[in-house]
Amino acid sequence: MHKIRRREMLKNSLGLSSALLGISWAQSLPDNPTPSGRLIWKGGTVKTADGSAPTTYFDAGRFTPFFDQLQRTVRKDRKEFHYQGKVIHTNPAWVRDNIHEMKGYKFWETDLSTYVDTLITLQQPEGFFYEILTDPGNMHLTFVTEKFRRVDATDNIGWVRLELEADVEYLMVEGAYNIWQATGDMDAMKGRLPALERGLRYCFTHPTRWDAEHGALKRTFTIDTWDFTYGRSDRIRRIDPDMPMGVMHGDNSGLYQACRQLAAMYRAAGEADRAAEWDQKGAELRNRINRLCFNGRYYTHQILLQPVDTGVREEDILSLSNTYDINRGLPTHEMALKILDEYARRREERKATHFAEWFSIDPPYPQFGPYSAGRYINGGIGSFVAGELSKAAFEHGREAYGADILNRLEKMVARDGAIYFLYTPEGKDQGGGPSGWSAAAIQSAMIEGLAGIRDEDVLFRRVTISPRFVAAGINHAEICTRYGPSSAWVAINFDHNAEERTIRVRLAGVSKQARLRILLPAAAHSATIVSPKTLQATMETMEQSSYAVIPLANGTAGGPQGVTIQYV
Repeated sequence: MHKIRRREMLKNSLGLSSALLGISWAQSLPDNPTPSGRLIWKGGTVKTADGSAPTTYFDAGRFTPFFDQLQRTVRKDRKEFHYQGKVIHTNPAWVRDNIHEMKGYKFWETDLSTYVDTLITLQQPEGFFYEILTDPGNMHLTFVTEKFRRVDATDNIGWVRLELEADVEYLMVEGAYNIWQATGDMDAMKGRLPALERGLRYCFTHPTRWDAEHGALKRTFTIDTWDFTYGRSDRIRRIDPDMPMGVMHGDNSGLYQACRQLAAMYRAAGEADRAAEWDQKGAELRNRINRLCFNGRYYTHQILLQPVDTGVREEDILSLSNTYDINRGLPTHEMALKILDEYARRREERKATHFAEWFSIDPPYPQFGPYSAGRYINGGIGSFVAGELSKAAFEHGREAYGADILNRLEKMVARDGAIYFLYTPEGKDQGGGPSGWSAAAIQSAMIEGLAGIRDEDVLFRRVTISPRFVAAGINHAEICTRYGPSSAWVAINFDHNAEERTIRVRLAGVSKQARLRILLPAAAHSATIVSPKTLQATMETMEQSSYAVIPLANGTAGGPQGVTIQYV
C-alpha cells in the first residue's frame, strides 16, 4: 500500500509543481522514444516526452553507469519509521548520515524534512538534539546516560544522543538549509529557526561543548569526527570529567558553515539583525580556528587540551575533515591549495603502501580503541573523503586532480560493482559505515564539481554553472538536476569539438538568473563567443585554469539558452 501511495503522490506533485514553477514545454514529441523523465533537446525547445518535470540524471560517457550505481547505493539506505501517527523517512537512521546523504537524495526524494522536523520537536531544554532513531533494544542506548536517551514504548522507538558527539547541532542547520533550498518553503524554514539557533547557542556556551580559552567547539579526544574516545572502551560514548578533550578543526568548520547558513535563512526571513549577528559570530570563529589549527600545510588533527601520549604527533596527522573544511569555506583559497597539495604529496609518498590518498587519518595511531593502524577509521581509506576532496579540487583550480579522483573512483566501482565506505590500504572493502554516505559525496562532486551546477539561492532561481568536463576528457555530456520535493530543475547539454576548438553549452530549467563559467582545455587561455553575438564573455583565471564567463541575466526560465565559444 505504501508504494502505491508514494507513486500517486509523486505523480501528483510533479504535475502540480510544473504548473506552479511556470515551466513551458514544447508540444512536439520526438521521433524516437526517450526514457521517462529525460529531456529532449530539439531546436529551441526542451521538453520531456510526457510533459512532466524531468528526473535527475547524469549522461557523460563512462560516468553514466557510475552515477547510476551511486544513486542506487544512496537509495538503498532509505528507511521508514512510524511515529505518533506519522511516517518518518530517513536515509539512513543516524541523522549525521541522513544529512550527509542528502547531498545526493535531495535530487529525487520528495520527503527531506520529516526526520529533521521530528528531531526539532524532541529538542531538549539545553538545546541539544538526538541523533539516532532506532529500536529500544539497540545497544547505543546503553552507551550514554539517561539524559541522552529516550524510549517511546507506544511506537517501539528509541532516540539516542551520543553525548561526546559535537557535530549534531551544526549538521541540523545544514540539513534545514538544504531542505529550504530544495523546497522553497519559507514558512517551514522560519518555523525551524528558533530551534536551530538554540542548538548553535548550546554549542557556543555549554561547558561540555565550548572551550572558552580558545573560543572553539570541543569534543573528547576522538579520531576526527568519530564517536569513541582515546583510552576508553568504544562502548562509552558519554563525556566523563577525566576524559581527554580537544579542539577538532572539522567540528569548527561545521559550526562556521552553520553560522553562515543560519544567517542566510534569517536574512531571507527578513531578520537582518539576527543575520548580521550570526555572520559576525561565524567570521570571528573562522579567524580563531585558522590561527589555532592551521599548521601551514593543513589543519592539525586535534588541539589537545591536556597532554596525551599516543605515539603520534597530532600536527603530523592529516585527518578526513580537512576535505570538509575546504567545502565549508573555512580556509582561504591559498590555505585550501596547501591542503589539496598535501593530499597529492602524500599520495606519492604513500603509493607503495596505500592504493589512494583518501585517508581517514594519516599517519594512524598504533592503537586507538579496538583498532590497530590501518583498520577502520584509524587509517582506513574513505571514499567519502574522495568525494569531498574531488569537489574541493574542482573549486580551487585543481580541476585535473578533481577529475583524476573521479576517474579512479569510476574504475573501482566498475571493478567491484559497488562503492564501499572504507577500504583497506590495499584497496579491499572493510565496511564500517553506510556506503550511501560515500556515494552521495561523490555524486555531489560530479554535480557541483565536474558539471559545476551550483544553486546560489533556492529552487535554482539563481545558479552558477561551471562545466569542467574537459578536465576529465569528456566531450559530450547532458546533466539534469531536479529537487525532489519541488521539482525545480536545471539542465546542461555540453559539446566540445576539439578540432574546431569550440565548446557549445545549452542550459534549461527554471532559473531566473544564471552565470556560465566554461573551463577551457589546459592549453587554452582565451575565448570568444561565436553565438549569440549579443552576449559578452570575460576571462577568469583560477590558478593555471582559464574560464570563459558569460552572464545570462534572464536565466533559463523563459526558455533554453545556448552559447558557443571558440578558444585559443
